[in-house]
Amino acid sequence: MSFKLKPPYNIDNTPIYRTENEEGVLGRANRNGTILIRPDLSPAQEKETLAHEKKHLKQFELFNKTNGKKGLDYADDHVMWNGKRYERRNGKIKFNGKWMDEGDHNFPWEPYD
Repeated sequence: MSFKLKPPYNIDNTPIYRTENEEGVLGRANRNGTILIRPDLSPAQEKETLAHEKKHLKQFELFNKTNGKKGLDYADDHVMWNGKRYERRNGKIKFNGKWMDEGDHNFPWEPYD
């Protein structure tokens, strides 16, 4: 008979790189599981930004687990959200017939609590 022991601690191996992003971008989650954040964030901003970007990583994971039916994915020319494709170009995404800036809080995939 075998059993699994669950460690009493949490291990997070998410690679985090501190690098300059586009103007106004504090962080970015990548489909390869990495996160890019600005190096000049305060400790509080860094904590909040990492929490936000880790939610995107979970959305990418869900997309892969459900074969694109749920979750988030993207390419240079589009964003996929819960099986629906949204056109993307020049830092904007066409959502409900309107071009909006990437990262806009009105997108359903922008997980702000």
